[in-house]
Order: sequence, then C-alpha cells, then structure tokens
Amino acid sequence: MNRVDGKVAIVTGAGRGIGRATAELLAERGARVLATDILDDDIEETVARIRARGGEARSLRHDVADESDWAAAVDAAVNGLGGFDVLINNAGVYLQKSIEETTFEEYDRVMRINVWGVMLGTRFAMGSMKKRIPAKGPAGAIVNLVSTASIKGSPFASVYATSKGAVRLFTRSAAREVSVLGYNIRVNGVYPGIIDTEMGAAAMKRIVDAAGESENRAREMAEDLHLIGRLGTVDDIARGVVFLASEDASFVTGSEFVIDGGFWLK
Repeated sequence: MNRVDGKVAIVTGAGRGIGRATAELLAERGARVLATDILDDDIEETVARIRARGGEARSLRHDVADESDWAAAVDAAVNGLGGFDVLINNAGVYLQKSIEETTFEEYDRVMRINVWGVMLGTRFAMGSMKKRIPAKGPAGAIVNLVSTASIKGSPFASVYATSKGAVRLFTRSAAREVSVLGYNIRVNGVYPGIIDTEMGAAAMKRIVDAAGESENRAREMAEDLHLIGRLGTVDDIARGVVFLASEDASFVTGSEFVIDGGFWLK
C-alpha cells in the first residue's frame, strides 16, 4: 500500500544522496515531489529520474537559509503541485575540522544551513499546513534529518555534531509546540549512521587519519563501527524517512528514529 498517495512533499537537498533517494521513493509511492537544492544540474537529474519512472516532480533552486527562497518553495508546492503535506528537511553541510582549527565563519555557515535552515522550513511548513490540513484525519508531516553525531558526539566534527544536537532538540520542541497549538502536524527526526555517500567518505577519511591507517582501510574500519557490519545506504535512510512521512506512522511524533546499523552503540 502506498501511504503517501496524493500527498505533496518538499524535499530539500534532493540533488544527491539521501535527499535524491528520498525524493525518488516518495514519488514511487505516489507523492508529488518538489525537489530543491542549490545544485541546479543535480536536482534536474533527480526530477528526470522520477519522471522517467512515471512519477510527478518539479525542481527548484533553493537556499534553505534564505527566507524568500522558502516562501518560493511553499508557493511552488501549493500552486504548482496542488498542496503541501510533507516536508523533508534534509539539506545540510558537514564540516570536518578540529576544534582548534575551526573559524567563526565556518561555524556560522554550518549553523545557518543545518539549524536555521531546518527552523525556517518548519516555520513555513507550519504556516502553510495549518491552513490546509483539517484538525482531524491525515496529518501533515515534517521529517528532519539529524545524525547519530548528535547522540554520541563526533571528534573532528564538533561543529557538525553541535548543529545536529540543536536539530535534535528543535525537533522534539516543534512536535510539542504544534500539539499545543492544535495543528495536525507530526514532527519526527531520522538519525543515520555512516552512510555510503560523499559525506560518509569524509567521515571515513578522518577515521583512518586519526588511527594512522592507510586510506584503503577506511571502509573496513568504518564498517567495523556498526553492529550490523556494513555502512548504511541512501535507500536504508529513505525507507525510514518515507515511513515517517506516511500514514503508516500516523501515531508517531516527536520520535528519534535511529537508522544506523548499531553505530551509536559501539
């Protein structure tokens, strides 16, 4: 059963990795998707892949730290695709640097994109969804991509971990706030482990550098950090995100959905 049939979803950072996989799976399950990113060619490719499989999608250049871009994204969803039911706050950046080397400019950029971007997306989603979604029945859904770094910390990525820690608490707070306000919106977080993406490759490189190992040991060492014994794939995460966006998760809000192969336990 496709439990996102007829829904309209905005997926940020949909040009690559988890965002692309999530946009594709939402469309496969029946949603109409607005794929956004600052990577023009990549989001066009995402949309082309969705349409080639019979799905409905549009692309939009979108800086998640810009309020006017968020207004344009909501307008494109509502007036271009017929609604706005699901927000996937996926866009984010990773900074791999020691605390001693980190500059304020680097810190500020990570916080603007990873934290302020999620805050803005949630604010605009609340403003739109509360007008359209009845108090009873299927709820609007906001899914924030967090990280296991927000649970266990991350050496040489302290600013990234800090930003995701903020998103972790923001997600819980937003879930409580929409309930107090009487909005029919669910807010949840997904916590990936090390995923086989460009960001995951950066994390693996730091693991071997810190251990004084050669790069050809990076994957093996990273896999050993997961109880399941492998890295996560973008599809592993996309399936969890789409579950939380769907009516199958109608009784789930304020949750921390850890999809990490046991990474945070090791």
